[in-house]
Amino acid sequence: MIKYGRNKLCHCGSGKKYKKCCMHKDQQQPSQEVPREVLEYFSKKRAEEEYMKQAGIHIHYVTPIMFQGKKVFALGNKVYAKVNPNETFHTFLIQILKETIGHDWFRVQATLQTRERHFISVCLEKLGEWIDLNQKTAIHDQRGVWSAMPDGYGKSLLLLAFDVCSLIHKQKLPQTLLDRLKTREHYQGARYEIAIAAIFARLDCDIEWTDENSKSKHCEFVATHRGTGAVLAVEAKSKKRSGVLHEGGSQQSFEKLYSARVIKRLFRKALEQNPKDVPFAVFIDVNTPPTPDFVDNEIQWINEAQSIVDRKLKNLAPEEYPLNAIFFTNYSYHYQTENEAEQGEVCGKVVEHPKFPPPSPEFFGYLRGALTHYGFVPNLDIDEGIKKPSQGNQPFIK
Repeated sequence: MIKYGRNKLCHCGSGKKYKKCCMHKDQQQPSQEVPREVLEYFSKKRAEEEYMKQAGIHIHYVTPIMFQGKKVFALGNKVYAKVNPNETFHTFLIQILKETIGHDWFRVQATLQTRERHFISVCLEKLGEWIDLNQKTAIHDQRGVWSAMPDGYGKSLLLLAFDVCSLIHKQKLPQTLLDRLKTREHYQGARYEIAIAAIFARLDCDIEWTDENSKSKHCEFVATHRGTGAVLAVEAKSKKRSGVLHEGGSQQSFEKLYSARVIKRLFRKALEQNPKDVPFAVFIDVNTPPTPDFVDNEIQWINEAQSIVDRKLKNLAPEEYPLNAIFFTNYSYHYQTENEAEQGEVCGKVVEHPKFPPPSPEFFGYLRGALTHYGFVPNLDIDEGIKKPSQGNQPFIK
């Protein structure tokens, strides 16, 4: 509060001295000190925002509210009212995924034999089995809500739902991409594009998808970070494996999955999509079983990936660098099937002096955090705060 001298002219403009005018009235005003409860509330909110940013979530997801005994969610420009009051954010995301893909599509899938069904449909069926198994032994709260660690099928479905809903939230989910996602032969590539695009969307980037019908070489999309103005063209590729995610043949042994030639070939193809007029980043998923018991320098595919990039850039001058950054991921929850889901793996390299430097170097710091914490899905609820994300597993809420 501003303090006025007793003998100074009053702040109200009456021309009288303050002591003969408004001093007595001001002293009768209630204290302007902020209540402790208000300070604690905003302190909690700031902490929650920081936790979300650590996980690469810079955009705002609206906390649901109760209205006339029902829960109300908001996503993008749409409000979802009359939701079951026990519905959690996680199960809400999966419901939106089912609506977006289409209930008729799921009904048709359910009539097919398992080997002919789409992986998304299989995950949904396995989720139902997981729920039946875990809800009997889980501890329920007073609302009947329970939690348990997800298996590979459940985590795959939840992450797809979160990625799709993130693009819906930013109104950047093209129908052509959704159609590819629903097709067995195009699912893997479309799924990884959605994952990378959702990561940029959650970093609060505007996304412009390139023309898929163009015959010329082109990247997947161009992202513009709203906070820093950084512009980045993005290319995303996922390695296909025999017997995995609708690919024909039998699944290879663990040892044969590692191949430097495979990573090198994907890297070379990705570089061909460089638009050559803006900063450019490449994302490659190696699609191999996770190795959670090893540190980064003991994981074979990481060593191979780093070696390939180093050899590619070794003899180039900065103005010849073909890209700004390369990230290799291993978001392979589909290998974990009915086992408890393990955290994904990631490594990468940011070129120090590229031909097209990004406007804001700290953007890659945000991006690294988002890639590292991929797999974290917040549980937004009316009475609960946001749990601090970590690199470990997050409970799947039913």
